[in-house]
This record gives sequence, C-alpha cells and structure tokens, in this order.
Amino acid sequence: MDEITKWSINESLLQSYRSIFISSQSFLLAVGAIVVGKSTLVLFATAAVSQIMIFMIWMPVVVARHRIVDYYKFGSSIPPEGRLQICTEREYVHDRVSRVKANEVFGIRGNWRPTRLKLDLGIPLLFSLVWIVLMIQQLREP
Repeated sequence: MDEITKWSINESLLQSYRSIFISSQSFLLAVGAIVVGKSTLVLFATAAVSQIMIFMIWMPVVVARHRIVDYYKFGSSIPPEGRLQICTEREYVHDRVSRVKANEVFGIRGNWRPTRLKLDLGIPLLFSLVWIVLMIQQLREP
C-alpha cells in the first residue's frame, strides 16, 4: 500500500473516531441533562463514564490517530526506507524524541494545529465543563 493511501485511510479513520466520540458524548450528556434533579446516582455514574471515555479513550485514540496521519502525510515525500531510518510509525506515535526529530525532517513544528486544538482538545474539554456544571447544579438542588 502506498503512503498516500495510508494517509487517506488514517485521515478517514480520524474523522470517523471524532464523529463517534462526539455522538457518544452528546448521548451521554442528553441522559445527564434528563436526570438532573431526579437521580444523583445516575447523573454521577453517567458523568464518570463520560469522563473515562474522554480522558482514557477519546483523547488518547484521537491524538495517536492524528500523529499517524501526520506521519504518512508529511512523510510521504520521503521514501519509506528513509522515513524508517528516522523512526517507525509506532515510535512517531509513542516516543516524543523520535517524533520531534521526524517533525524537523518533515518541516513541521508540531502536531497540534489550530483545527486539532479546537476539535481534539477544545470539544472534549467543553463536554467536561458541561458535566461539571450539571453536577454542580445537581448538588445545589434542594
């Protein structure tokens, strides 16, 4: 499989993962909004599930996937053998030193561009903020 195909597949996966996570959080938030004032246990359990999904699943998966997208997108101008001398895909995703070195060769400063900051950091944090507001509201209910 050529590098452009790998980039395209991984870009599609990234978009799919974002959609799945946003949809699942929207559903959980709807459940939370419905039970505010009715069931503290259900609200806090739903909030806990939501936060686990955001910080232990959503963010790690999406960050890893956008790194893989960059590895193939920016590495596509380098023959695969040359790129492997810089680092493997796995090293690029999991090893900061290898990623920084590769990014220098790729000519990029980092993997967090403005759109990614909004979609992959801002949206999950906003969901968390809404959960905090809902839980505070629940605790203030008489």
